[in-house]
Amino acid sequence: MITTLFALLACTSGTEPVDTGPAAPDCSARSYTVPSTRGELDGVWDTAKGRFVFFGGDQGTPTNCQSQPDWVGEVWAFHPDCDNFEELVTESGPSPRSRSGVALDTTRNRMIIHGGRYRAGDSGDYELHDDLWAFDLETDTWTELQTDDGPGVRIMHTMEVSGDTLYFYGGNTSPNGLSYSHQRDLWSLDLVNLVWTQLEVRADAGYRLFHTSTISADGSTIYVYGGGDNGAYVGPFYDDLWSYDVASGGWTELHSGGTGAPDGRIAANLVSDDARGRLLLWAGHDDGSLGNTNQVWAYDLAAGTWSEQEAGDIQTNDPNGYCDFPSDFTDPDLDAPERRYFGVAVVSEDELLVFGGKTDCGQVNDMWGWDLESQIWTERSSATSGEVCQRVFSGECESLCF
Repeated sequence: MITTLFALLACTSGTEPVDTGPAAPDCSARSYTVPSTRGELDGVWDTAKGRFVFFGGDQGTPTNCQSQPDWVGEVWAFHPDCDNFEELVTESGPSPRSRSGVALDTTRNRMIIHGGRYRAGDSGDYELHDDLWAFDLETDTWTELQTDDGPGVRIMHTMEVSGDTLYFYGGNTSPNGLSYSHQRDLWSLDLVNLVWTQLEVRADAGYRLFHTSTISADGSTIYVYGGGDNGAYVGPFYDDLWSYDVASGGWTELHSGGTGAPDGRIAANLVSDDARGRLLLWAGHDDGSLGNTNQVWAYDLAAGTWSEQEAGDIQTNDPNGYCDFPSDFTDPDLDAPERRYFGVAVVSEDELLVFGGKTDCGQVNDMWGWDLESQIWTERSSATSGEVCQRVFSGECESLCF
């Protein structure tokens, strides 16, 4: 009996395979080149390859808070497994531009972009685009999609894909950088036959530009938040939240804003955290005297309520004047990213990932992750410029920006 027991132990002990999980990547073989600082870009989360892919934007450094545009047509990927960037160099693709509409087509595993703006010089009207491109996330190649007549030229609009249909809403059609022509039309594009259909001339969610949108994981509901009207940067900005039911084609105002909601804002990022039944709102330029923000807000879809998750920087002093900030303008939250708007954000499996954008001090190229469970920020890649002095120097600062 004892001999048999020892024989059984000898046969089973040490022979069972041990599951050690996926092999650690060889990060030493990766490139750690980073993109230039930039804003006015957008991107998607590539689930299949576990990477954050983004396109285009403006890399020009503002002077006295005035844009000095320098557009790019680059595609970059950020790999969270090694915290490194990779430029996805392509032989052809969209021309350099910013303020395009971007959407993730999960059915065909591609990023779709429409429109955007460009200007060769530093004055005059912008060239607005109405072309439609698809970036294949498997092959890292672009294809221009030839469609019938659709919405036409557009910037500052939003797009989402549900199944075989792309939905296109709002935006601006004015080429003049000092005046705006906001829109409220809703279009659909059949992605199989590449045929546009105007669903609504005057969508119930109203005229808006500089707004942000997201879609539920099952593709049933599109959410739209904030933005502004033809006053654009002057305000007031919108603080309302709307949903669009894809099946019924109906709009619903989920929250009208006001008490208990984020301040109205433009160029923020709205993403869907489906696992927790909430929407997350990150950054943007708000209606208050602080302007750029680094707040995180959550909208509970079941309760219908907003709650502030991260307060971000606290304003402690008034500006000296236009584009003139004292060194103690804010008490910065150094455990959070720099305040910004016109950046890009996506949700991965377990993180809110944010990159780039325009700040009080120019533009940034940092990458941060906000853990969806612990709600703690982690800097994944540092900015090369565009941050306030307190983030760079531990001593006293003579001005807000270093």
